[in-house]
Amino acid sequence: MELFNKIRQTIEQSYPDLKGINIDFQPTPENQTGDFGFPCFVYAKVLKTSPVNIASKLASLSYPDIIEETKTAGPYLNFSLDRNVFATELVSEILSQKELFGSGGEGKGKRVLLEHTSINPNASPHIGRSRNGLIGDTLARLFRFEGYDVNVHYYVNDMGKQIGLLVMQAEDKKDLRFHEVLDLYVEANQRAKDDPDFEAKGFDLLMRMEHGDPEVTKAFGDMVNICLNGQLEVLGRLGLTYDTFDRESTFLHDARMDEAMEVFNKQGALFTDEHGRKVLDLQKLGYCSEEGRYIVLKRANGSTMYMYRDIAYTLEKIERGGDMNLIVLGEDHKMYFEQMETIIRSLGKTPPVAVHYSYILLKEGKMSTRQGNVVLLADFLDEAVQHARAKVEVQWPDMPEDERGEIARIIGIGAVRFAILSVRPNRNVIFDWETALSFTGDSGPYIQYSCTRIASILRKHGSEPETLKSPLTLTHDAEWGLVFRLAAVPQDISSSLKLKNPGILATTALDIARRFSVFYNECPVLSAENEKIRDSRIAICVAARQALMNLLGLLGINAPERM
Repeated sequence: MELFNKIRQTIEQSYPDLKGINIDFQPTPENQTGDFGFPCFVYAKVLKTSPVNIASKLASLSYPDIIEETKTAGPYLNFSLDRNVFATELVSEILSQKELFGSGGEGKGKRVLLEHTSINPNASPHIGRSRNGLIGDTLARLFRFEGYDVNVHYYVNDMGKQIGLLVMQAEDKKDLRFHEVLDLYVEANQRAKDDPDFEAKGFDLLMRMEHGDPEVTKAFGDMVNICLNGQLEVLGRLGLTYDTFDRESTFLHDARMDEAMEVFNKQGALFTDEHGRKVLDLQKLGYCSEEGRYIVLKRANGSTMYMYRDIAYTLEKIERGGDMNLIVLGEDHKMYFEQMETIIRSLGKTPPVAVHYSYILLKEGKMSTRQGNVVLLADFLDEAVQHARAKVEVQWPDMPEDERGEIARIIGIGAVRFAILSVRPNRNVIFDWETALSFTGDSGPYIQYSCTRIASILRKHGSEPETLKSPLTLTHDAEWGLVFRLAAVPQDISSSLKLKNPGILATTALDIARRFSVFYNECPVLSAENEKIRDSRIAICVAARQALMNLLGLLGINAPERM
């Protein structure tokens, strides 16, 4: 909102030390005068005086003419303004910007490399794996919304020991299908535990692949392709897409690692252990913890470990350039990434920025593909659509079959995305069907329903204004509550991107949906007192729907025309 920017500029011109500090504009509480304001606590440390004194000083500044009065309430600075002018400017802005409303355009001319998902190609993904992809996908949408050129990478781990075990377990299988792979994977891991020779053969296959054995390379490639294509089909149901697929095998004999090994040697960090393996002592490179201090880079037979190849891949991503280099990782990879950060900095490079997330848990605990203790994502999505279909059947029994099915798909997938993304990345997600698919609670369908309700109003009205023909007239606090909340959307989107937290988008969308519900119940639209008020409320409806659609779009959620 332009007014908020002007207030910031006014403050920063008088107090340059406050430049860049975020202002949390809030509706004024009922026990205080004014329409909105903000607390001055964040300024106290900078100006080294009390928030009360700061509020008093800021109140005396000269603000835009739309501000009719400034008042302090302790550490708060409150503003009274012409609500009609404010609403007219904001709604005009939303109607003109449309699908771009909320974007600050801060990424124009900048590039982002973002790696996410990167599931081992050994089985159908479980629901826990989806959180990585959903967070990464939403971040990609956010960056693109802000004008960044984004390239999304998927690192295909196409040569691990697990692939070798899977290849051996499947050697008698003809026309292997993706849905059969998980059982084979569980069987292969159990067999490796029970039979050391079987595990040793897996290592032998891996070494042969590393040395370019064409038969083994083809067997690995065929297995990986079956898994990867199947995984991408499932992930595609959630709307996940990727621009670049990088294969681990590409970095087997990377020249950059020869240079890196020399650097490690010069720093006294590389040694050969009693088993003949090449080991890296991270403490020699500045790593502070004893846990995870030593990393094996090469086996005694000369074959490389995952970390060796991952270092080369990370260097490759850094060399590709970009203004940002991001990777989404589970919280169980925190130590691994700290190790990688230490290594990359020792090579004089800047490591990627990691976005860590917590688990989606079963009641029994964390999911494990290796143990077979999983809820498969494909089954989970089927269940979501089935639950949504049951609700659609009740709501629209006379709707054509195809349309009911499509609406159920949109609602079910949207419910899953919202339930996972609405939780801050550093907190666990516990999924509950009734909550996730509720049309009245903190859910994706509740927000979708707000959009369809507005669409219904506009259909009955018969038209949707492209621009405002006259200034808005606000007559009710519910109108103001909704309008003012819409004004905060750009700041919320900016905060979501800055903090790498999609949950802020979900909270904003929920808050707007709730305020629209209050507005809908207290402010008749089509039966308003007169044409001027009706047209104002129609315009507010259009603006609210646009804001919600933009937020849902960033979350990767569609809204059906009917629910």
